[in-house]
Amino acid sequence: MMRQVKSRNVIYILTGILFVIYFLYFALLNPHHIHYLEQNQLFIWSLDFLKEKFALPGGLADYSGSFFTQFFYSSWLGAFIYTLNAIAVFVLSFYICKRHNLNNIIVSFVPVWLLAILQSSELFTFNQAAGFLLQLSFFALFITVKKTANRYILFFAGWPVMYILTGGFSIPVILLCLLHELLFRKEKKRFIVTLLFILTGVLVPYLSARLIFYIQPDKIFIYPVVSELHSIFLYALIVLIGWTPLMVLAGYFIDKAKSLKDRLLPWSIINIATGITIIIVMAVVVYKRAYNKMADMMLGVDHYAQRAEWDKLLKLSGRYPGYNTLVIYYTNLALYKSGKLMDRMFHYPQIGSQGLRLKWQRNLNLFFGGEVFSQLAYNNESIHWAFEALVAKGMNPRSLKKLAIGCTVNGNYDIALKYLSLLDRTLFYRQWAQQHMRYLSDPELMRNDPELSEYLDLLVSTNFFSEVNGLNLQDLLKNHPENKMAYEYLLASLLLDRNLDGFASAVQNMKYYGYKSMPLHIEEALIFYNFYENKNLVPEGYSLRQITINRFNDYATAYTAYRSDRKTAASELGKKYRKTYWYYLQFPDN
Repeated sequence: MMRQVKSRNVIYILTGILFVIYFLYFALLNPHHIHYLEQNQLFIWSLDFLKEKFALPGGLADYSGSFFTQFFYSSWLGAFIYTLNAIAVFVLSFYICKRHNLNNIIVSFVPVWLLAILQSSELFTFNQAAGFLLQLSFFALFITVKKTANRYILFFAGWPVMYILTGGFSIPVILLCLLHELLFRKEKKRFIVTLLFILTGVLVPYLSARLIFYIQPDKIFIYPVVSELHSIFLYALIVLIGWTPLMVLAGYFIDKAKSLKDRLLPWSIINIATGITIIIVMAVVVYKRAYNKMADMMLGVDHYAQRAEWDKLLKLSGRYPGYNTLVIYYTNLALYKSGKLMDRMFHYPQIGSQGLRLKWQRNLNLFFGGEVFSQLAYNNESIHWAFEALVAKGMNPRSLKKLAIGCTVNGNYDIALKYLSLLDRTLFYRQWAQQHMRYLSDPELMRNDPELSEYLDLLVSTNFFSEVNGLNLQDLLKNHPENKMAYEYLLASLLLDRNLDGFASAVQNMKYYGYKSMPLHIEEALIFYNFYENKNLVPEGYSLRQITINRFNDYATAYTAYRSDRKTAASELGKKYRKTYWYYLQFPDN
């Protein structure tokens, strides 16, 4: 008896430790992944939103998933919700396995492990986890009912409702109920009843698609189960769906082989050591195969951009290895917003002027790419990108905020009110929406908002065609020559494209933009240009620092020494001059 009490306490402690690790994995290693999921959807407190969610099978899974995802506004709260869901899955799995002769915590922990893998992908949203939890809940309720007639009533009356509420997540329940009845019940009519189970599982989705839902025929049995996963995530989803039926089947055969049952299930030092080893292997698989550090860093850069935490963004992007267009795009934006673009641009990886904006493509670029247009006060293009992102991704707070701001600045108050009214029915964006609603009734208040006041001052008043993969910087400057960001981005684009003639012409206007001294990269470019063109071009009111001239002379001497061997020159000069414009200019492949 004492041994059983001690073993139970050890199991509780070990299980608790596992879920603490589960929580910390998401809270510490995937915080920006959680933030990104929150930004990709919007839970609206309204009857219309509820009706919209239940317009397709799986409404309860979708609605509840969206409800909990709104709390991912805090990554720690999101990790806590993940953990609570994992605990519920573990408890239900343990109960189901125990009722089918498998009293083993490792077997019950496998679905939790698979969820950790799946939730490491941004494609596996929380409505998927909610759907799986509802699936286990129904089956646990089914096997709890001991009276045969009541159990059959529960299935034939409850499963059609479950299909409406959970969609494709209800399909595996048919197999589970079928296995339970055939292998663990002895009723004479069980063969006929299980055939009726299958018939119900086919007819209900088919008739629902014809009479209740408007859904494509190929999605009748799977929607809303995610189907866009790949590699380990796809395998994990397949195993997650099949694991509980497999364990029910295994429980039946293990019960028949008593010697195997005695070896696998009881408490023993060997089983503890084996279990710990298996858990360690599980953790290694999650960390090595599912966890994507660079993806979370990339999403972190986006997160800090949305919160205007530019220094944090630069600190994070500085640790990002290699070249990533999104990271470079946000890094350049953060450099400008923190006043460092012309001094530190080449301290970070660059890919030419295409690193100043994202290409127009109907993918995630729409979601991320509109930020630069907002910051440039290129209002109509900001609205364009936000609207396209809304169409492509559905309701999301980021796009609605951009649309509301854009329409407010343009004076389209009725349209802005529609977007603000949606945000007003949310938990975390209501205060922001109400503040901006005040601007609609009293536009003069916008002058008290630094962001909106700047947008109003730089509002474009002439017509021009939007460049497909450009920023229309010249057009913005023609409308408002005082637009400093447009001017600095113009200089940056010329430097990044190695267009020194264009740069030499444009830099003459820098005195109009409040530069107290010449930024470092402008100095470097002008020194090189003057040396190469044998000129002495310096903007009026500024001078070149002698220390920068001396550094260029040292660079030129070193370059001359290795001129016959560019590979060696790139390697040797990179050690000291990699963060200079000179190195970027002369070694484009490095």
